Amino acid sequence: MEFGKIALIAMFAISMVGSPGPVNMALMASGASFGYRRSLPFLVGSISGFLLVCLAVALGLGSLFVTFPTLQVVFLFVSVLYIIYLAFKVATASPEIDDRSSNPGYLAGVILHPLNPKAWVTIIAAYSQFVSPTTSYVGQVITIMLIFAAVSFPLNSIWCYGGNVLRRLVKSTKALRVINIALAILMVVAVTLALLQADILEEYWRANT
Repeated sequence: MEFGKIALIAMFAISMVGSPGPVNMALMASGASFGYRRSLPFLVGSISGFLLVCLAVALGLGSLFVTFPTLQVVFLFVSVLYIIYLAFKVATASPEIDDRSSNPGYLAGVILHPLNPKAWVTIIAAYSQFVSPTTSYVGQVITIMLIFAAVSFPLNSIWCYGGNVLRRLVKSTKALRVINIALAILMVVAVTLALLQADILEEYWRANT
């Protein structure tokens, strides 16, 4: 793959991975609640989950959703319910840091992206724009996955560490509780925007009416 195309994929990855979304909001909330270091397994898990989405789309799971649109809608509702559950956990989290409290681990992070509509929209768009039929499909998919992996750690870390910095700056317990609630609301807003951008429910409605 030529350098110019790699640069375009990198810019696309940076714009998508670095933008606000339910996963970045969850990482920021984790950083605010448990600190950056304790959130690292959660962060690495979220990146692993995104790479699983990359692999699933490359293997044709996206076409399975097209063939069975009802399955896609069920998946979306499960995704929304999980994000709402995470938002509830963030909103009701204690503002007091307790080293004995259970911080989200690697597996909790892995689940994030497969149940995040924005991740599916992002990688489907990446493959449709940058995968050429005249070049090795496997090689192109691996390159795209490596680029996303390379930009994900530093960009996701910024969100997570941003939560940690926010925690250090704000000393008021009431203010920290308000921040948790705000982050929870932003998670729900972000996943709603991802659904609206995907136009999946609208397409399903048209196909079944």
